Amino acid sequence: NLMALAAYKTNEELLADALMSTHYHLAVMSHDPAPFISSLRHSYGRYFNYKYNRTGRLGPKGFFQTRIDGMKHRNAALSYILRNGLHHAQSPTPFGYRHCTINSVFNKEMGRSKERHLITSRSEIATYLPRHAVFPDHYVMNEDGVFLRESFMEIPQLELLFVTPRGFLYQMNRLSDEVWQKEQLEENPNEPPVTLNTIERPFDKKSVLSMLECEKGFKYDASKMNDVAVCNIIDNQLIRRYKKASVYALDETQKNKIAQVLKNDFRIPQYQINRCLVCGHLG
Repeated sequence: NLMALAAYKTNEELLADALMSTHYHLAVMSHDPAPFISSLRHSYGRYFNYKYNRTGRLGPKGFFQTRIDGMKHRNAALSYILRNGLHHAQSPTPFGYRHCTINSVFNKEMGRSKERHLITSRSEIATYLPRHAVFPDHYVMNEDGVFLRESFMEIPQLELLFVTPRGFLYQMNRLSDEVWQKEQLEENPNEPPVTLNTIERPFDKKSVLSMLECEKGFKYDASKMNDVAVCNIIDNQLIRRYKKASVYALDETQKNKIAQVLKNDFRIPQYQINRCLVCGHLG
């Protein structure tokens, strides 16, 4: 919702996004995305601090951006963003990840459109938003009070870039290889090809290689809890034992005790515990 409000406030055109537990990918048609990013980070930071009873800036200062020129380069970048859930082993296919634009593209043509209860009343929509939020009449919410991406993102433009539903499916399922890079170099030999390294630049080489392995579909484990499920256990069960408002109010001893419960009772791996408890020093 805050992304939709920020896009309207700064008059930016959003093509695609993928929301992960530790970072966020966005494709924006813009001469300068900084005002949009600033508005989004400020509003989300306020929401996050209020919800989890914390203070201070959320995340590191600044953001990573790269300019994309050329149709082949652009489609590669969009494909990597839309396939992010697959690359991070959060789903067996790109379409299995909910928090992404991918399931808003070519829905009717691929037989995925269905009747939904939509919230269209401005007064009802306003109950799910910050006070004094400004939004246009064409913004529509689903029954959970979340703006539909189809109502505030440039989905028709995104579909036009992929040309046809079959072309879209091909891009979502192709493996990263030298052929994909060669296609881009043939389009513009002076522009470096867009690869997973381009999109995931803040990650180290080892992490990116692991993401590439996920494209083959063998690394996804349906029995493994995702971060949302782990955080729900922490927030709704374990924190209550200490009568704290959030993980940010826990001291080191309490975090270590919760970490042991997660590891022993729920078989949560240490790296995921560190992430969900916001504590990188636990070992």
